[in-house]
Amino acid sequence: MDPVRHLKISVLVLALLVSIGTAGYSTIEGWRLLDALYMTVITLGTVGFREIHELSDAGKIFTMVLIFFGVSVLGYIVGSLAQIMFEGQLQRIIGRKKLEKKINALSGHYIICGFGRIGALICKEFAAKPLPFVVVENDPLVWIDWPRTATCFSGGMPPMTRHCSRPASRRPRV
Repeated sequence: MDPVRHLKISVLVLALLVSIGTAGYSTIEGWRLLDALYMTVITLGTVGFREIHELSDAGKIFTMVLIFFGVSVLGYIVGSLAQIMFEGQLQRIIGRKKLEKKINALSGHYIICGFGRIGALICKEFAAKPLPFVVVENDPLVWIDWPRTATCFSGGMPPMTRHCSRPASRRPRV
């Protein structure tokens, strides 16, 4: 599964945990909502402040369960964030949004299917004119030398790796 999706789900689970913690303290201890929310937040954040009010035995057990699940979820969120940063997912997400904006703004452009010998020549000719175009290539290894070949693309539009023979792939997608 996509790391960003993992992060979204874990943040929703954390919000659910805060809600359950607040409701639990309100129900078990009979506290006001603000006191219950405050106790939940300092418990999940593992801050270590002392309790707002004295806890009953049921409240202590509830706190231990809340700590266990809260630390687990927070650890998972930190892991997801680290994965996003270390794998370059953050840059990919930001870059994808920019590319989608550029592609959606295109009209009256040419689509070059394949960046082989002929495709590269066509790209250079179109860039010299300059004519707007997008390159669609099904072999991701072609783009290994992307910085060197980038000069032949108009408007800084990077290529897309798609199978040109499939009709759904001809639509510029990222």
